[in-house]
Amino acid sequence: MKIVVIGTINKDLIIPFEESPIQSIGGIYYSVSSLSQFVGNGASIVPISYLGDDLYHAILSLLNQFPNVDSSGAVCIEQKNHEVILEYISREERKERALFKFPSLEWENIKKFTGADFYIVNMITGWDISLDAFLRLSQSHFENIYLDVHFLVMGVDSMGRRYPQRPDNIRDWLRGARFVQMNEREYGIIAGGQMHEKAFFEEYLRPEQVLIITMADRGAKVIFRKEGTVRFKGFPAYSLDRFFDATGCGDVFGAAFVSEIVRGQNIYQAMEFANLAAAANCLLKGTSEMENLLLEMDKLKSVETSP
Repeated sequence: MKIVVIGTINKDLIIPFEESPIQSIGGIYYSVSSLSQFVGNGASIVPISYLGDDLYHAILSLLNQFPNVDSSGAVCIEQKNHEVILEYISREERKERALFKFPSLEWENIKKFTGADFYIVNMITGWDISLDAFLRLSQSHFENIYLDVHFLVMGVDSMGRRYPQRPDNIRDWLRGARFVQMNEREYGIIAGGQMHEKAFFEEYLRPEQVLIITMADRGAKVIFRKEGTVRFKGFPAYSLDRFFDATGCGDVFGAAFVSEIVRGQNIYQAMEFANLAAAANCLLKGTSEMENLLLEMDKLKSVETSP
């Protein structure tokens, strides 16, 4: 089993709400480091990302610490690594700046990995992969692509500040993957108003797709069509007695969901596991504590199931 993760590995400066700043490697490193634990020796994971020459060797060393991660998809380019400053103004809301913009990954970067079993496309910057390369991948692997919309619906100004921006070609992106994940803010940017999820699904997605909307401390919901009817199911969030950092929760959620799907679990089982993983990630300080993710998941699960 081979799982390819396409996106950007960032250098992050995280300023949590009412907590001390955290420097961390982020972006799809959240996806890769969590997925590595979820699948164990059952799969090989290949991240595809540009890396700046200032951090290329350091990030390779981090990737190579995982025995099931193949770093051959990393591409070194002559510039500083993409850097993100995340300043939280509440536990979940944040302002973000993107510095040292990478180019988009093109088909040349992807084509030698088209024999994989599953693909996570995580739009960390919004331009991580070109639409042409994404659609070429979709032509042959649609059933096994998981798209995290993320900053696909955010622009960036000359100072690196992010702002909502709905791309004209959003339908092409959304219809290119069987599984599509977005949070409530991203959903609102695309929908452009008070559009019910059923109408949204019918307007933007194919009947065979699965839409996942994450809702922070209110959990997540999944929307899909079965027997001609659009179905909904909500999954409440786990109660947390402490909270450090929400960065990477969506990335960990997606990795956890995919790990269950490739294991043969159904959508509801995958949602339950993803919800648990995202909650546990809130208890960690950046990716530097990611090795504790499974332990925190076990603790949360035991509290939730105790009488």
